Amino acid sequence: MSAYPAWPAFVCALLALFAKTTATSVLQVVSRLRARTFLLPEDAAMLRARPVLEEAAIVRRCAAVWRNDVENLPLFLVLALSWMLSGAEPVEAWLLFGLYVGLRWLHTGAYLAGLQPWRAILYLGSLAVCWTIAVRLAWRVLAA
Repeated sequence: MSAYPAWPAFVCALLALFAKTTATSVLQVVSRLRARTFLLPEDAAMLRARPVLEEAAIVRRCAAVWRNDVENLPLFLVLALSWMLSGAEPVEAWLLFGLYVGLRWLHTGAYLAGLQPWRAILYLGSLAVCWTIAVRLAWRVLAA
């Protein structure tokens, strides 16, 4: 048994988010290859194509998902790790971490499909989960 009962929930969330970002990367690469659109001359030359000025729409959407993940996932991971290390209850951790991961997977789908207002709603839901974790972390640390 770990000294941190919520550790398995954190690890599962971390792995699920890693899988999500990997899936986005694979989609971006496959989409770029299918469209044969390469901005960088060395990439185009490798596949005997000409460089282009603009990538395919799905490739641009994948890049936007990546930027969004880079802006949001680190904040969640630091909050989740801090809360877990402070002694978060496993049931709460499974619930909140699982909810965050589910919302981020759905957000990625909505982003790739261009679905508003769903993309914004899912983003705000994931932000609410982060704030919930932050408040629980503050209560735990400040009450100690």
